[in-house]
Amino acid sequence: MRPVAVLVLLMAALANAQDARLRVLIVTGRMDPSHDWRETTPVLKTILENAGRFDVTVTEDARGITTGSLARYDAVLVHYNGPRFGDEAESTIEQFVRGGKGLISLHGVSYGPFFGLELRERRWQPTSEGAWPAWPAMLGATWKPENIGHGARHVFPVKWVDREHPIARGVEASFLANDELYHRLDLRPEARVIAAAFSDLKTRGTGDEEPIIWTVACGSGRTVHTTLGHDAAALRQPGVAAAIARAAEWAATGAVRPR
Repeated sequence: MRPVAVLVLLMAALANAQDARLRVLIVTGRMDPSHDWRETTPVLKTILENAGRFDVTVTEDARGITTGSLARYDAVLVHYNGPRFGDEAESTIEQFVRGGKGLISLHGVSYGPFFGLELRERRWQPTSEGAWPAWPAMLGATWKPENIGHGARHVFPVKWVDREHPIARGVEASFLANDELYHRLDLRPEARVIAAAFSDLKTRGTGDEEPIIWTVACGSGRTVHTTLGHDAAALRQPGVAAAIARAAEWAATGAVRPR
């Protein structure tokens, strides 16, 4: 075969690889009373599909997840705050990520049963079941029950503080969120913060910079978490939607294509 023909074939193969659609499984089906997963799950699905890079499937039955059923996916997006998934599903997701795949999570999964907490008397309190042992490490954070909260919902700028990370590389320095600004989370040492926002005392905040998006290396895989995403209006903010799509691509592949 002539060198030119070989080059053409290689370029075609590279283009096909770059254009290959990534498969993402959204795991949902339950939320705490403050959040409506039925409203927000379709918005998340649309965000990913509109990015032009993803094939998206939604499941409302995480307990049915097995190694075989998860094998076809490149990443899992957890949009859930309800009873734990059970040992088999939890172990399967953990091994899926550690084996080289991706995990995206947001907002309401920052607390709750995965951390061994349940809502009683309008307060998050420890359960007898306990936490999903691997979840805090995969998420890269914990949240003391007495610190769970946020100030008044408002519009605020989110700054990309790690411009070298693929999720933040080549984008505007900040974007606007219209959301709850979670505060006083305890990030683990391995968490890499890539976006943050100032929690203003005027909005009943902390007066500090609070982490908004961070990543964690998990075995051979990658996890990314954002505290944004309270409702459909929050998710539809252009900068937020773009950040979620970029985060999903990075979680699935370890890179983000230039746009």
